[in-house]
Amino acid sequence: MKKVVIFFSAIFIFINPLDSQTLSADIAFEERVHNFGTILEEKGKVSHTFIFKNNGTTPLAISEIYSGCGCIGKALSKDPVKPGSSGKVTITFDPSYKSGFFSKEIVVYSNNNQNYNRIWVEGKIVPAEHPVEDDYPYNFGEGLYLRLKVIAFGYLKPGETKQMQLHFANDTGKEMELNFIVRGNSKGLNFKSPGKIGAKAKGIVNFSYTMPQSESNEIVLHLDPYVNNKKLTETLQIKILNENKRKQKN
Repeated sequence: MKKVVIFFSAIFIFINPLDSQTLSADIAFEERVHNFGTILEEKGKVSHTFIFKNNGTTPLAISEIYSGCGCIGKALSKDPVKPGSSGKVTITFDPSYKSGFFSKEIVVYSNNNQNYNRIWVEGKIVPAEHPVEDDYPYNFGEGLYLRLKVIAFGYLKPGETKQMQLHFANDTGKEMELNFIVRGNSKGLNFKSPGKIGAKAKGIVNFSYTMPQSESNEIVLHLDPYVNNKKLTETLQIKILNENKRKQKN
């Protein structure tokens, strides 16, 4: 899949729990929470600078900034901030492949990670339209994209039933008719072909397989997709492993 999370700067994972640090009484942020408002994903990253004052009696150094989300980047004052002076922490948020409301906590560590403080960024993301390949990486041709090329049911005991789902997308501007035809023996397999799919529409095919009582081998089934009655060159596979065979191997 092409889903990519962009890191604007390295995020260092701080191992020690917060209860081993002390809440800083020296850092006074002008604001604790910044709301970006509505963010358009297609416009990319947004940034905000938090200003703080050193209310202590000794120079104060920001030693680390941590967020559990890789979507957060940061920049900070490199030099120690003198008592009574101000410093800054710039937070960059990447809205890529996100949508809706978000609220991200950022922990600001100071004095060699002995002290900490918290700030937040929040807002609402309006998602952009993404290429169909991001969620449906397998191009079967004729505008049909699938999320899987092999439907793996895993191990089943004789008589056991399991369900799986296949997500599909019509990336054309026209309605298509989609059908799956099983090659050979389809005993134990149940599903319903989608039939007509609207332009740019997406959907799910529910597959159910019951392992025959007399079966002792692994099962591999081949399904040929037909779009508008045209057989596609790509084939969908269904694989089922026999639990009894695994026990025999062990």
